[in-house]
Amino acid sequence: MASLVLSGIRRSAALLLLCLLLLNACGYHNPNVMPAVRDLPPTRIYAPMWTNATSEMGLEMQAHNAINDWLAQSGRIVLVAEEQQADYVLRGRISSVRYPGFSYDTTTTARSLTAVLTAAVTVKERESGRIIWQNSNMRLEETYNLSPSISQTDANKRQALFQLVDSLAEQVYLRLLRSLSRETSGNKAS
Repeated sequence: MASLVLSGIRRSAALLLLCLLLLNACGYHNPNVMPAVRDLPPTRIYAPMWTNATSEMGLEMQAHNAINDWLAQSGRIVLVAEEQQADYVLRGRISSVRYPGFSYDTTTTARSLTAVLTAAVTVKERESGRIIWQNSNMRLEETYNLSPSISQTDANKRQALFQLVDSLAEQVYLRLLRSLSRETSGNKAS
């Protein structure tokens, strides 16, 4: 019995190894970092506090912290404290937060609300002022539950806003990496 189990483990290990070799052989790579630019020196980014055109207090600080946390994960990006030290400047603005839609149950009682955040982001090359990526209308949605308790509904709303800001930061991070990869590979080809 033990030899059958050992034999099964060996077959599973061999199959796993074969799958890994096939994935490696087919040229799989991280799509967010082009192979030619993986070994280049880090890019210096200045990311000042975002502006907040909404009535949601502290949302700009949440966005700033979330984006800095995402950018700090990359080995390709170094956040700098002074604009003059940067290669690129990332600026953002939270344009609006709206709560347009309700979800109802079978008794037509409202059960959830949708929060919609819109933002604008621009990444410029500091020296030339050339825009390398811009999205003036990023739109994200998150649904949260309404509760008979006002404090619970407020907690659910805060959690939804936290999720929206984190999703915004992740999108900015991924799009910035793609833009920097295109920039670097374009400069390398020149």
